[in-house]
Amino acid sequence: MLKLQKYQQKIRKYKVKLKRIITRIGISYSEEFELRDEALEKLILPCQLGILFFGDYDIHFFEKIKSKLNHIYNSFFFNIHNLGVYNFSSKTFSMGVKKEHKEMKKTYEKIKIHPTNKFYQILIDKRIEENLGMIIAITDLPLYSSSDDNILFLFGETHLKHRCCVVSSLRFKEQSYISGDLHYLFEQRVIKEIIHEIGHIFLGPGHCLDNSCVLRFSHEVKDIDQKSFGLCNKCKTKLDHLRVINNF
Repeated sequence: MLKLQKYQQKIRKYKVKLKRIITRIGISYSEEFELRDEALEKLILPCQLGILFFGDYDIHFFEKIKSKLNHIYNSFFFNIHNLGVYNFSSKTFSMGVKKEHKEMKKTYEKIKIHPTNKFYQILIDKRIEENLGMIIAITDLPLYSSSDDNILFLFGETHLKHRCCVVSSLRFKEQSYISGDLHYLFEQRVIKEIIHEIGHIFLGPGHCLDNSCVLRFSHEVKDIDQKSFGLCNKCKTKLDHLRVINNF
C-alpha cells in the first residue's frame, strides 16, 4: 500500500511538471478543446490583425484600440480589422465551464469561468477565414488557462503557436488606488493588455523587467495602471531587429 502511494505521488509530481512545460509552449492538454489549425504557417511581417469582440463594448472602442496599436507597433500591420461581435451558441458557451470563488476568496457565491481554448479555436478559424496573420479576442467573461487549469481569472493569454490572444476585461472595471473616471481607466487597462499580449507574438513568451514597460507582467489591476502604453528601449530594439530581419 505504501509503495502504491509513493508511485501515485510520483505520477502527480510528473503531471505538474508536464503542465508547466505545456504552459510554456502553448499546447492544450484538454481533449474537449483540442486545437485544429489547417493553415498554420510561419508569420510574415507586416501582417493583417483581426480583433473579435465577445461582449458589449463602446461602439468607438475599436478605433481607440486600432490607433494605439498602430502607434506602438508602427508599420507591423498592413491593417487592423474589426471582426465584430461573436455570439456563442448555448452548447459552446457551456463547454469547459467551471465554477470558482472570485479571486480565490472563500465566499458563498461562485462565478462561472471559461477556458481559453474555447476562444482559441474560434480565433484560429477566423484567422484562416479572414486570411489574417494574427488575431485577438476581447471578452467580458472570466477566464482560466487551458494549459493549466489552476491559473484562474486571467487578464490575458497568448497562444504563440497559433498566433492568437484573448483578453478578459472582467477585472478592469474595478476601481484602484488611482482616482479618475472609471470608464476611462477601464479602456486604458484593456488597451494596455492588448498591446501586452500582441507583444508576446512578436517577442516571445518572456516578460520585461522594466517597471514602465507594457510588456512587464501584471499581478494586479494596479500594476497595469502603473505601466505605460509603450515599450522600453530594450523591447523597442527587439522590434527594430524584427523589422530588419523582415525587411520593412
